[in-house]
Amino acid sequence: MTTRFAFPGFVPAYIRPLFCRGIGPFRWVALSGDPQDIYKTDAKVKEIVKDDKHLHHWLDMARERISFQGLPARICWVGLEWRQKLGLAFNEMVRSGELSAPIVIGRDHLDSGSVASPNRETEAMRDGSDAVSDWPLLNALLNTASGATWVSLHHGGG
Repeated sequence: MTTRFAFPGFVPAYIRPLFCRGIGPFRWVALSGDPQDIYKTDAKVKEIVKDDKHLHHWLDMARERISFQGLPARICWVGLEWRQKLGLAFNEMVRSGELSAPIVIGRDHLDSGSVASPNRETEAMRDGSDAVSDWPLLNALLNTASGATWVSLHHGGG
C-alpha cells in the first residue's frame, strides 16, 4: 500500500499548530484526594480565563460526565500565559488554605518532550528528529537534574 501515510496524523494536522501558538495541555491533580479541591480550581480557571467559552464548557462537562479515578485530576488546553497565571493562582489557593492540600501541576505526553513516536507525537518533525528515540530520556534527566519534582516518560500512547 503506497498511500498509507497520504493523510497526516492528528498531531501534525491538529496538535502541532496549537503548540506553535503556545497552546498545550495543562494537568493538575488534587493531592488531598478531595474532588472539592478540583471543583474549586475549576472555578478559578473560569475566573482567570474569562473569555474562553469552550474551556468553560469543557470544565462543566467534565464535572458532570467524568468520574474521578484515583486522585481527582483535571486537564485542559491553554496558552503559556494562562498556564503561568493558573499555576500561581493554584499556589495561592494552597497557601491561603482554600485548598485542603497541594496541587501537582503537569503537562501531558502530547508535549512530545516525554515520548518519541515517529508515527504519532513526533510524526513528520521538520528538523528530522521524529525518529530520535533517546531525547525523551535526555529531557527527563535534564528536568530531574534541574529540580523538577514530577518527571514522566511515556510509552504506548496513554
